[in-house]
Amino acid sequence: MKNKKTLSSYVEMLRTMAAIFCSLLIVFAIILLISEQPLAALGDFVFGPLTSVRRFGNVIEGMTPLMFTGLAVIILFKPGLFNLAMEGAFFIGAVAACAGALSFGLPGRLNLAAAMAFAALAGGAVCFIPGVLKVKCNANELVTSLMLNYICLYFGLWIITTFFYDPTQNSNYSYKFPELTGLPRIIGGTRINWGTIVAIATVAVIWVLMNKTSFGFKANLVGENKNMADYSGIHSGRVILMAQLIGGMLAGLGGSVELFGMYQRFQYSALPGYGWDGVLIAIVARRKVKYVPFAAFFLAYLRIGADIMSRNSDIPFEIVNIIQAVMVLLISATAILSGLKKRLIIKEAQELEQQRIQEG
Repeated sequence: MKNKKTLSSYVEMLRTMAAIFCSLLIVFAIILLISEQPLAALGDFVFGPLTSVRRFGNVIEGMTPLMFTGLAVIILFKPGLFNLAMEGAFFIGAVAACAGALSFGLPGRLNLAAAMAFAALAGGAVCFIPGVLKVKCNANELVTSLMLNYICLYFGLWIITTFFYDPTQNSNYSYKFPELTGLPRIIGGTRINWGTIVAIATVAVIWVLMNKTSFGFKANLVGENKNMADYSGIHSGRVILMAQLIGGMLAGLGGSVELFGMYQRFQYSALPGYGWDGVLIAIVARRKVKYVPFAAFFLAYLRIGADIMSRNSDIPFEIVNIIQAVMVLLISATAILSGLKKRLIIKEAQELEQQRIQEG
């Protein structure tokens, strides 16, 4: 059984790689057709992020929030509840982090830690709401979570403009954060900060949680067969609510990491979009926690490459949206390599049957 699972995992990985490769080929073909200097444009797209420390640093900076929202989506979806409130949770996490940093008044780094913890709790509360409505009232989580995102946006902006607005700024920015309330930079010439280390550590913790604890087993079982979970004595409602709380806390923590790592004050005026990106990260990672850093790096690399290409050539930045759309379509196409997967499973079953006959 272990070998069969391993073969299936290899096929899933190969399917993802094939989908990514095909989507890149399609985009390369488009560039060759519409660009007057296609080779230069392709060079900027593929190798541009590697041409300087600053550009590669931009890739790492871009992947950091994606890791948090990718993990959040995996956890939120794991028990079979399609909660899409991670966008609002990320935004409210940033709002709560700002409020905590400007209100707690704790000394030094303690203020930073308290503000980040407050952000995680606020994000958890946001994603907990659709979960409660689903478990207790059987409300459609897609509708409630999508509408909740806009509530989070306008409620968060009201908090910032009412209590923390800096009148010296020309936009709805908050006051500057106190000294030492920020994540230190770790590589000179870039904005790479300790938030990346926190993100990688969070991936490790969530991997242990989902693969080595009873909660991970219960969440998987509830997601695969809720009736079976209930029959076996697992309280599926509690598992669902716990997953929504943890997923929301990850998104909220990501909001605080992005805020304290990249900015000196709150300056969002709209939903930043990292929550929606988390869905794409989860899809590319095949909902596997261990693949989240690679998926986040890949998407961030594509975006920085597309940005460099758009500034140096006649190809628009929107080319990356084509890559994302084609990639999602191809990865979601279960027919890709399905024949190979079936043949491998049949072959493995025949080998096991033959082995059983020989041992018998």
